[in-house]
Amino acid sequence: MNTPVSDMLRIKGSAVETIRPTATILEAVKRMTERRIGCLAVVASNGRLSGIVSERDCLWKTLATEESPRKTLVKDKMTPIHKMSTVTPTHTVDDCMSLMTSGRHRHLLVLENNKLVGLISIGDVVKHILGDQQATIQSLQKYIEGSL
Repeated sequence: MNTPVSDMLRIKGSAVETIRPTATILEAVKRMTERRIGCLAVVASNGRLSGIVSERDCLWKTLATEESPRKTLVKDKMTPIHKMSTVTPTHTVDDCMSLMTSGRHRHLLVLENNKLVGLISIGDVVKHILGDQQATIQSLQKYIEGSL
């Protein structure tokens, strides 16, 4: 798929839920639950992007180690930006799928000029691919029906 990430963001929206690094894991879990999302971008009070905190970070790095989600801070369990794969709006859906599968990432931050402009989840990528495949199938069915 040569569809650029910018097209996906135009369809799904580019709003990204954020949280401060000093918030607790419990606050992060509550926010993700309310918004029905799997991760939050971690942004410092000065607006600097620090990384992401995902539902897996909350479960594996906090609850599984029996730490209190009421006391543990996001900054201590998040995935820092320097350990993440990121994409730009010009990357393609194929690029995203390749990064996600090879790096076992469920989320990719979309950066333009080092500024956060969106977030792509594996669900967004799969939904886009399935939509394109469905459109291709329908076109082929119409072609076959028209040529009979």
